[in-house]
This record gives sequence, C-alpha cells and structure tokens, in this order.
Amino acid sequence: LSVVHIHIGWRRPTPCERTHDRIRPRDQTVTPLLTASAMKSAALLAVLLPLVLGSRTPLSFSNDPNGDADRQRVTDVPSTYPFTAVLAADQVTGDPIYRLNWIFDNTQDTITFNVIVKNTGWFGLGLSPNGGMSNSDVVIGWIAADGTVYFHDRYADAEAPPPIDAHQDWFLLAASEAGGYQNFTFTRKWITCDIRDRDVQDDTARVVFSWNPVDPPSVNLTFDQYHGPYNRGSTSLNLLGGSLNPTPIPAGSKTFVIAASNVVIPAQPTTYWCTGYKLPADVVPQKQYILQYAPLIASSSKPYVHHMLLYHCPHLNESTDLGHGYDCNYAPTTIGYCRMGNPLVAAWAVGGTNFTYPKGVALPLGGPTDYPYLVLETHYNNPSSVAGVIDSSGYEFTYTSDPPVHEAGVLVVGYPVDPFMIIPPNVPSFNFSATCISDCTKAYFPPTGINIFANVLHTHLAGRGLTLRHLRQNASCGDGYQELPFIDQNLNYDFNFQQADFLHNEVVVLPGDLIQLDCYYNTIGRINVTLGADATTDEMCLSFVTYYPRIDAGTCFGSANIKDYFPFTQKYLSPADFNTFIQLINSPDYFQVYNGLKQIFDTLKWDQEQVTEFQSIFLDQNIDGSCTLGNGSYIYEQGLQPPNIQCPYKPPYPCP
Repeated sequence: LSVVHIHIGWRRPTPCERTHDRIRPRDQTVTPLLTASAMKSAALLAVLLPLVLGSRTPLSFSNDPNGDADRQRVTDVPSTYPFTAVLAADQVTGDPIYRLNWIFDNTQDTITFNVIVKNTGWFGLGLSPNGGMSNSDVVIGWIAADGTVYFHDRYADAEAPPPIDAHQDWFLLAASEAGGYQNFTFTRKWITCDIRDRDVQDDTARVVFSWNPVDPPSVNLTFDQYHGPYNRGSTSLNLLGGSLNPTPIPAGSKTFVIAASNVVIPAQPTTYWCTGYKLPADVVPQKQYILQYAPLIASSSKPYVHHMLLYHCPHLNESTDLGHGYDCNYAPTTIGYCRMGNPLVAAWAVGGTNFTYPKGVALPLGGPTDYPYLVLETHYNNPSSVAGVIDSSGYEFTYTSDPPVHEAGVLVVGYPVDPFMIIPPNVPSFNFSATCISDCTKAYFPPTGINIFANVLHTHLAGRGLTLRHLRQNASCGDGYQELPFIDQNLNYDFNFQQADFLHNEVVVLPGDLIQLDCYYNTIGRINVTLGADATTDEMCLSFVTYYPRIDAGTCFGSANIKDYFPFTQKYLSPADFNTFIQLINSPDYFQVYNGLKQIFDTLKWDQEQVTEFQSIFLDQNIDGSCTLGNGSYIYEQGLQPPNIQCPYKPPYPCP
C-alpha cells in the first residue's frame, strides 16, 4: 500500500514532494459431562443448566449477588450479532458449513461467540498464536444422541487431542442441534489470567476451527476422533475491532461507483494502476456525505488486487486523465500530483471489508468549493506474472445530502515510502519510528484537536507488528513527553488481513501533540536487504487515521535524517561504494537509486555489530518531519531531535 509515489525522472525529493508509486491455573475442578434430558433438537433450558453444570461452574443465568466473585453473570443470550464470518463453505455450492458470529462488550471486557456448523458430531473453535494447533486455547462441544451436552475449555500443547483445562474460562450459554446443524453459544473474558488461555486483544486473532461428524465416545479425546485433513482451518479475524455504533443507512440514500474498467493486469509482479474520475453530476453542485464505502473486488481478479486508494484531487485534465488507466509510473503529471499527499476518500487493502462511519459522522464530498476530481490507485500483486487477468475492481459509495454532526477526514501517518528505508536481511527484529511532528499538528489541527475513531495499520510481508503512539508535553515529565494510551496497536499483524480497527474510545490529539508510528519487522530467511518501495516483498510503515473534524491535511510523515547514515556508511562500505551512496542521495533516477542501494548494502555481512549500529539511525538519531495540505502547501523540517519520552505508557494488565 503506498501513499507517496516515485516516478521515472525521479530525484530524491523532500518527503512532502515524494511521488512514490510508491494464571495462573487454579485448583478448581471441572465437571466434564453435562447431563440433561433429551435436548437433541432444542436449546438448553436455563433452569437445568445450573444443576447439570454443578455448583463450581462459572455459568449462571441469573444475577446472583451471592455468587462466587469470579462468576460470569449472564442474563440472556444475544439475539443478534453485529459480526460474522464464514469459516468454511461448500466448495461447490458456496453454502456455509461453519459460521462464526460474535459480539463484544467493551464495558465488561467480554466476548460472546455463536457457532453454527453443518454437523452432528463435535466442533472445535480456538485461538492460536500462528494459525496452527500447538499452543492453542480451544473449546470442543457436542450433543450426544441421548441429549447429553458436552462443552469444555481445553488447551493444545501439541498437534494432539487437546485435554480439558483445569480452569474453565469459556462458558456455555446455549446449545441445540436440529436439521443437521449444531448451534452453540458461549462467552469468555478477554483476559482470563489462565496461563493456558490466550488473551483476546485488539490485534489480529488467529482463529482455528474444526469439526467431525461423529460424536466422541467420551470426553477423553483420542486420535480416533481426529477431524481429518479437510474439516479444519484457520483464519485471521479482528474480534474486537468492529464498530458497535455504525450509521444506519437511511431510506433514500444514494450510491455511486468508482471502479476500473476491464483493466488487463500486466504480466509482471508489481503494478500500480491509476485512473482519473470526475465526481458524479449530483455530487458536484451540492455537498454530499459518505456514510459507507464497500470494496467491489471481481472474483476472477481477487487474488491479484492488493489495495485500492482513492485520492481527492483539485485538478485533472479532463481530456487525457478521466477514464484513462495508466501504469502509475507513466501517468500524466496531473495524476501524479494528485497522489502527492492529497487527502484520501477511501482506503482498502487485502482482507478489508465495508467501512461504515459511526452515527453522526460522515465524509463530506462535493459542493461548489470542493475538489471535483478523484484518482483511483490499484496495486496489482502478480508474483507469478500471470497474463490475461481482467479487473474491474473499485468502490461503491453510499451517501446522503443530510449533514452529519461531524465531518470526517483521513490522515496518513508514517514513514515515507523511500528506498532509503533499509532493513537488513535475516534478522528477527528490526524497527522503525516515524513521528508526525508537533509543528504539523500545531499548524493544521483545530484548537480542540482531532478525534480519531478508526485506523488501518499497514506494512508488507516482513511486518510483524505496529504501534501508533500518542505523545504530549507534560510538565510533570520534565523536558520530555508523556506517552498517552496507544491510539492503536497490532502485535500479531497479518499482511493478508488488513481491516479497519474502530477504537473503543475516541482519541483526541491536540495541537502540539505528536503521533508516532512504530513498525516491527522480521527478515529471517531473506538473503538481501529489504527497501521501502512498492512491491509486497519491499516494505512500508503506514497508518491510515480516520478522524473528525475534517482538515485539509493529507499526510504527516517522519523519517531518519540522511546525514545520520554517513558514519555507518563510511565505516562499513568500501570507498567506492560510499561514493556511490553519496551519488544515489542526489540521483534523479528512482530505479538507479533502488537498484544501487540494494547492490551496495548487500555487500555488507550484517553481523550483530552492523545491525545494531544501523538500527540506531532509525531509533536514536535525528529525524525529519513533513506534512502536506491538499492545496499543495507543506511543512518540512530536518535534523530534529527525536521525541524524548520521559513518562512512557504502561498498558494495564489485570493478571498478577
């Protein structure tokens, strides 16, 4: 995903000018068998559950004030679920085989799951560190032929039948089986303080699932009850990142589509494709408000569409730019200019879904004083260089003429996409910090600040995690900064699942505050350096912040200062390669810069000493900061001291 773009004829511009196409376990025992009268095709009766589960179980259908202090109190089963995912489907008909629904409560820190499986044996669901079974926190349930209900919290230390956890933290609410389908509803705390459980957090969850059409003969599972190679899977989900307060789409809302038109995807690994558009006729004369945008990805080209960005542009040449698609590297300068930090209307990347604004918030578009043009940038990832694939992907926008309470905007924060963002090969950890400097927030943010309510974090294949930090000067922290609670964080990042994260609480960033994006990478197995650039095998460090009230700013970037490379390059590069490095800094040819940097930095042995010294350039040395407005104005400052965080934030954790 790229926001700042580089073209042929490239010189190393300022970041503002860059045009990249670029528990502990408790000794509590568990009743392994739930006994009940025949319930094969009916929901569990609340009056029976406390009896069959035993007095020590945490499940309850009443608000018993005299219950155990750690008892999970549940009064009813959710009637609707705002979030759903089909985990497995029939390969012929597409009908769901395994559906997961869920809802979370961010006041009680609980999450409730509803599993519907086309099955009459056992099902399993769990949380995994990496999509595999080992070290997973799982539940397994079934209803036997006599109506006995089985449901247990288990753990998997290996690729083997998971034993029952001594401390039960997943609590059954209801279970039924009818018409060849089983339906189980259960709940748990986000954090249980059981060392055999996995926390439910705001980052990407690796959900594992399985099923078997035969009921086990006992609760002590053996390999005879194995699910087999096909009745299983894993997927990435953002369990706590969905919006609990989306805007209801009112009757009478209208839609328009911005999409590519039968683009033949080039038979090359990486292509950025740009097309210009004019706003629809009924949007130009009067301001409209976007309530939702939905990605339209053609099934035939879905494997190749990595991301789509839609820029809001002040000027395009209607005779050459509108409706004409170009490789972004060779697009007209008017299209290239539009991608030089202009505000975004929409951002989608692989794994993302519809984006619906919260109640009272919408994105303004159109009107007599607004920019009338758009540029759609689509990244096609075609690593096998397959020829002949046709794509018509884009967006459908739902809008209304009714003004919202708040007008929203999108601000891109991070490290500019630049080949001088260099990651050594075969290292388990290498990090970058990119700071949106205080002069930018002072100049562009309103006096009451901006309210951030959603965010998309983005790296490429080497990315393992990101943290979006919020820093503010505080006299109690001396001459340094106080770090406030993280705006967003994902330490379990999945390149193939880049979905918007709606914050549980809006974050107010005031003028003078800093926004700092930290990105964490792992290049184990790579033999060459990784540079900041377009391809999925290159890297990026970006955050797409959605906020209100809208300002005209498009980007706020931070990067290392180029002068701080000199001690390292003089020490470790040969004299000839050092001279080449100096020449590349000022070269007007992007491809020469990219290839030249790869060549000279691949000569290094990248031992621990070199990696440590090179890492310091990006974490400890001076920084450059820049930010852009849609009208072309910008701030660019060089050689600033990195923020001195005297009062770091320590996330609260309820467990000893």
